[in-house]
Amino acid sequence: MKKFLFFSLIALISVFTFSCKKDSSGVHTVKYTIQGTSKSNVTYSDANGNMQTATSVDASWTYSFTSSNHGLALKLAVVSSDGSQVGGKIFIDGNQSAAQNGATGSVSVSSVLP
Repeated sequence: MKKFLFFSLIALISVFTFSCKKDSSGVHTVKYTIQGTSKSNVTYSDANGNMQTATSVDASWTYSFTSSNHGLALKLAVVSSDGSQVGGKIFIDGNQSAAQNGATGSVSVSSVLP
């Protein structure tokens, strides 16, 4: 009987130890997208909060990263090379967090990672 209880306890501990999944709920996926009709220069914050620049990108430019840096300021600025209308969007975990369209050839969009 003692052996049965001992093996039952070991089995129960094993089940709890190996069945637990790592909690990834703190990790978020961020995606920046732009729209327009001409090439654009894009400035954006990366996963570490550092500002990066991409020059002469196509109107269908996107950039994605994952981060668990809660409170991270997300920034996206788009400037059209010929002054035509542009737009920018920020998505967090597939949900649109911020968006702006501009007829002046430039937009600035920001959000915060929850």
